[in-house]
Amino acid sequence: MPSDGGQTRVQLDRNKLSLGLFGVNCSGGLAVTTVPERWVASWENNQKIARMADDAGIDFVLPLGRWKGYGGVTDHNASNFETLTWASGILASTRNIVAFGTVHVSLFNPVVAAKQMVTADHIGQGRFGLNIVCGWNTDEFDMLGVNLAQHDERYNQGQEWIDVVTQAWSSDEPFDYDGRFYQVHQTEIHPKPYGGGQPMIVCAGNSPRGREYAACNADMMFTNLRGDIEAIPGNISTLKELAAGYQRDIGVFSNVVVICRPTKKEAEEYFRYYAIEKADHDAVENLIEGRGLKKPGVTEEALQAARIRAAAGNGALPIVGDPDDVVAMMKLLSGFGITALAMGFTNYLDHFPYFRDEVLPRLASEGLRAGNS
Repeated sequence: MPSDGGQTRVQLDRNKLSLGLFGVNCSGGLAVTTVPERWVASWENNQKIARMADDAGIDFVLPLGRWKGYGGVTDHNASNFETLTWASGILASTRNIVAFGTVHVSLFNPVVAAKQMVTADHIGQGRFGLNIVCGWNTDEFDMLGVNLAQHDERYNQGQEWIDVVTQAWSSDEPFDYDGRFYQVHQTEIHPKPYGGGQPMIVCAGNSPRGREYAACNADMMFTNLRGDIEAIPGNISTLKELAAGYQRDIGVFSNVVVICRPTKKEAEEYFRYYAIEKADHDAVENLIEGRGLKKPGVTEEALQAARIRAAAGNGALPIVGDPDDVVAMMKLLSGFGITALAMGFTNYLDHFPYFRDEVLPRLASEGLRAGNS
């Protein structure tokens, strides 16, 4: 049974372009860099930035699902908070912002996870959302002693997992489920999700099987903005047509890293500094190799572009410039059909305030945001 998105969907639908912070639960955040101001993901800093974002009217915070670092001199992302516990703490510390939990399907029993997520949803009075990940990082799964199934098989397991979770959320009577991956009997959980709905579900969909899974199950589909941005409208139309085949209307969101300074020259200089000159090169190599980007036939030019994107923001699209440049790019992406952007900053506490003060009012003037509400 697909989610109805509940109160989380209402929260994210209030703006034409929803905005969130991405990756604050992990050391370094999205930026694979050695600069001294790189993000320190202490719990104190997580609470501070979540409250700052909440006060600014930012819509959501989305954590990275990490269990192991990427090595290099910083061991990028090695210090990280488990995301369902993290989301519960963030929701208890804030008033309006949505907090997602990022869940690796094969690492969480679906009934236990359903209960954990309902707990978070009640703590936040309906502000919890689920980001489903079917898994890709073999080093993490090896560390945990869990076999990582073949690509399409992960999504087959993921389908059973979400079927059990949503049935546990919605069924008023004990139920049985007899699948290939999960068999549960006389299953029931109480309480149900806050307010009678179900948490919003998001998941990535970059492969054909992943897009099909997202179209069938997600309220919002996460897609990376790669290559020619002019191809984005066609890609989004394809995603929405897939969802329409399941009688579903889904939103599309993506990840960006924001480098905003008073002048474009300052922004470009800082981008070169942290993402090229001071990149954690070994961690970058480990990241792109783990994601299968070093495939036969890939040109050195394409690899170098992937390295820069990885260092800048874990593969996110860099938005570099002065406040007007940033607004122009976000307006363009919104016009293409992107409904939400998950943002990274090199240091969230240091760099988000300038974005808040200079970019958010401009986005409101452009009709993309309702203002600080």
